[in-house]
Amino acid sequence: MNLILLAPEEAAQGRLTLTDARAEHLRAVLHAAPGDRFQAGVTDGPVGTLTVVGVGEAGVTAEFAPEGEALPPWYDLVLALTRPRQLRRILFQSATLGVRTLFLVGAAKVEKSYFNMHLLREEEYRPVLLEGLMQGKTTAVPRVRLFPKLRDLWDALPAAGTRLIANPAPEGAPEPALDRAAPPIIAIGPDGGWSEAENAAFAERGFALLSLGPRPLRTDTAAVALPAVLADRLRRA
Repeated sequence: MNLILLAPEEAAQGRLTLTDARAEHLRAVLHAAPGDRFQAGVTDGPVGTLTVVGVGEAGVTAEFAPEGEALPPWYDLVLALTRPRQLRRILFQSATLGVRTLFLVGAAKVEKSYFNMHLLREEEYRPVLLEGLMQGKTTAVPRVRLFPKLRDLWDALPAAGTRLIANPAPEGAPEPALDRAAPPIIAIGPDGGWSEAENAAFAERGFALLSLGPRPLRTDTAAVALPAVLADRLRRA
């Protein structure tokens, strides 16, 4: 927990008392004492400093002072829906890395039953996203959208932004041109990859190849590695 994340209504109080896992982390892990200061932020709001006023069995009392804007989300992710354990990791890691919107889609190699998993309920996935934000020291809560049928995705995609699809490719494959004016969109398929028809559908809609080489990656590996590589390329662009 690199950032203590507060709800807007908590931050608005000026002085607040934390009684949940955040309080336990402050007491047991950070050994907070009155006067200690910690990095904090408000969901979908600013970052600042949380100053501890009191520590007791009932909770941790503190005051929050906003100081500036949080790091903005910088990419969108189209993700072929995967099994719950893998999806939980991807949700956490994507929030940490700075995803703006997660488009969870069906594909030929995606089990239709995955769209019935409990983790797709907002009350289940939101805490995972918040944990990822606290790890990444940022506050913008990613939006999650579901598209069991891939064909329903196209009209929902942002018009702006470089469109990229993850696939294995030979070493030395050309790198796509990147537009820094809008968040890029990365499409990552299931562990077995996109079908030929799905690859063709993405290509028809302007998705260019983004690859780390000839080795096929698992979905959860690609969901971390590709944004990391893309972030580096954008910094050098």
